[in-house]
Amino acid sequence: MVVSKGAWQEWLSSLREGKNSCYRCRKNGRDRAGNNYHHYGEGKGGHCHACGFTQLSDDEKARRGVDDIYEDEEYEEVATKEPLTPEENTKIKSYTGTSGKGYRGLRDDITKPFGIRYEYDEQTGEVTKQYVPVTKQGSLVGYKVRKLPKDFASIGLTGKDCDLVGQFYFKNPSGILLIVGGEVKQLAAYQMLTDDQKRRGKDKFDPVTVVAPTIGESGAAKQIALHYEWLCNFSKIIVCMDEDAAGQAANEEICKVLPKGKAFVMRMRYKDADEYIKQGKEQEFINDFWKAKSYTMAAIVDSDQIYEEIKERAKVDKLPFPPMLSKVNKALAGGVNYGYICNILAGSGSGKSSVVNQCISYWMRELDQNVGVLSLEAEAGEFGENLLSHHLGRKIALITDKDERLAFVGSKEAEDAATELFKRQDGSSRLFLLDDRGDYSKLQEQVEELIVSCGCKIIVIDVISDVFSGKPIEFIDNWMAWEKRLVKEHQCIIFNVAHVRKSGSGEKSASSGAFLTEEQIIGSGTQYRSAGVNIALQRDKNNEDEIIRNTSSVHILKSRSTGWTGLACELYYDSQTHTLWDKEYYFNNIKPVEF
Repeated sequence: MVVSKGAWQEWLSSLREGKNSCYRCRKNGRDRAGNNYHHYGEGKGGHCHACGFTQLSDDEKARRGVDDIYEDEEYEEVATKEPLTPEENTKIKSYTGTSGKGYRGLRDDITKPFGIRYEYDEQTGEVTKQYVPVTKQGSLVGYKVRKLPKDFASIGLTGKDCDLVGQFYFKNPSGILLIVGGEVKQLAAYQMLTDDQKRRGKDKFDPVTVVAPTIGESGAAKQIALHYEWLCNFSKIIVCMDEDAAGQAANEEICKVLPKGKAFVMRMRYKDADEYIKQGKEQEFINDFWKAKSYTMAAIVDSDQIYEEIKERAKVDKLPFPPMLSKVNKALAGGVNYGYICNILAGSGSGKSSVVNQCISYWMRELDQNVGVLSLEAEAGEFGENLLSHHLGRKIALITDKDERLAFVGSKEAEDAATELFKRQDGSSRLFLLDDRGDYSKLQEQVEELIVSCGCKIIVIDVISDVFSGKPIEFIDNWMAWEKRLVKEHQCIIFNVAHVRKSGSGEKSASSGAFLTEEQIIGSGTQYRSAGVNIALQRDKNNEDEIIRNTSSVHILKSRSTGWTGLACELYYDSQTHTLWDKEYYFNNIKPVEF
């Protein structure tokens, strides 16, 4: 018997920090240059900039409670392509049996008819391996072998030219066909459907045929297409790959090769079919099976799906602004939607950085969010000092004496405040700063690393205008297209802090409190059109009146979700405490209302 480590494991072990070949792209005949996938380092995950394949960092996998984020194919076919010989099969039978002893919740009355065999530990008698027969034109040609807990190999011929797993068992194909994404899943689904059929009585519905491809999800459609004539025997074909990105992509590709009008897609509330048995939720599987929807191309959404999307959208949380912007939260019906871009535009010296920094502090400290910041104006020390000043209620930069300043920032009070602001109780970081103003060509990779490796659902680019400076319109348009893909794919929010163009001759300047419009963003119109929310900060910083000079008005120029526009509130800046307040509430000593 030959046991293969598997192409997946081999690819993982070959990764080096930086650019690598992408496993998924390579399996699909792409990435000839071998540089699509960017690996962030040991345990830090990575991302493919071509196909979107993402591996989470170890910390993020632990945070989400998942063991692995992606495995393109469960088995790697060994070098031999020769069918299993009768002698080899006889040898396998000599050291295997037919009782699974309850392995994965599967009963022997289900597994035996499919020819499933098991290998056992000589001392404990426990199952150590599962052998799943693979046939070609109904004759045994190989086995898919699963070594517990999750190591895979194949014996003999098991490639795409073989029958689908379980196909040989169903002699009279008709009625409903269910296609799942693996051998164990095929057995689990058949067990649940058979049990339900017995409960209902055989006359209640046609017997369900359940099969699975012998190869990974990325190539499953090609193998299934080879059995088109056999597929035509069924009145309804339900496709049910795993509930992850790779599985859903496979659903789409498989449905495209099925007989027209017969394809349906089943969505599962668990990752795969055998998980239902593990959780004791067999009836939920049956319910999900009968709820399978008629397939339409990914770009086409029918009315049933639209309503389901509405319900899903209602579940999604929004990111609120801090209490000083409670009126903005009210106008936005709770805050900014995840999956949105938010532009914050202002003239020079309008206080936009203070506003953004106070928001960052709130998101970290009060909402326990990981925040990634691309700081193009302030260096790491300056940026951190501003955040800490707000948290302490004392602006460190106003301490004129160097010794006093050093003593203060080195005090236990400051150290404790920094730990409280930047760290969780377990020592993990809340803030990740990208302090790089050199090579802009790497910025996209670095921002994606903040999202994937550091688990940041909030990205602040301060200021985006520096990224776009001197760049052609095409660069800006491509950048915004990348941002739109990024926020949708990762359900994060990108805040772009943006400068505005200088006023024309004779016009009131932005620094004097001139009303701002979206069209004044430095860059291209694509920037403000791509955003779900556009907010303008206006301040007359040269006014003789100190109160007016320290007041910024907050205008919502665009809110895709609510449609609300106009003056939302005014903010007053207290320079001594380095803190912004809702002006109305500050001077009337009113506690802000949270929305």
